[in-house]
Amino acid sequence: MPDITMVQKIKQFRGLMCILLMLTLLALPGKAFAEERECTVTIPTSVEVSGTSAPSDTEFEVVLTSLDTGAPMPEKSNGTVQGSGQIILGPISYTVPGDYHYSISQKVGNAANYTYDTSVYSVTVRVVNSEDGGLAAEVWAFKDGGSNKVEEIIFSNEYKAPEEPKAPEGPKKPEDPKKPVVTTAPQTGDTANVNLFIGLLAA
Repeated sequence: MPDITMVQKIKQFRGLMCILLMLTLLALPGKAFAEERECTVTIPTSVEVSGTSAPSDTEFEVVLTSLDTGAPMPEKSNGTVQGSGQIILGPISYTVPGDYHYSISQKVGNAANYTYDTSVYSVTVRVVNSEDGGLAAEVWAFKDGGSNKVEEIIFSNEYKAPEEPKAPEGPKKPEDPKKPVVTTAPQTGDTANVNLFIGLLAA
């Protein structure tokens, strides 16, 4: 017959191990036991430059701003490009379904002879549960508070080349005082042929 004291000690040890295991599970983060759902979004934008002889090394900057407190943001909320080209904002990671709102604008620079596009795009990222148990996202944008969705986020800048300065006119050359002055005397009297009259009189 087993010792009652030994049985009680074994039960106490098992109970203590169960408590320690539960405390360990509570102390570990939940994602260690359940895969965290996540989806990422990138937002493509572009800059276009019109005008002849535009410098190709002029840099333009596009900025992403969150309109919701605590909305996910990318590590870098802006992007730059030299001349015309594409700027990809993101990636932005989402773990919770919902609508997230942002604005995208171009930073107005001070490059000479440029007119900057000051349009502002309102962007919505809608995160939903997908059929496979994960998350999926849909993105759309409106320009300057309009009611129609835009297909692309484009900033159109214009370059106007400066006018070349006109060459100054040189001093006028003085007239030569020794050059004879030709004057045309006004014609007076009859302009008929005199020789013709003389011939008629001789006849």
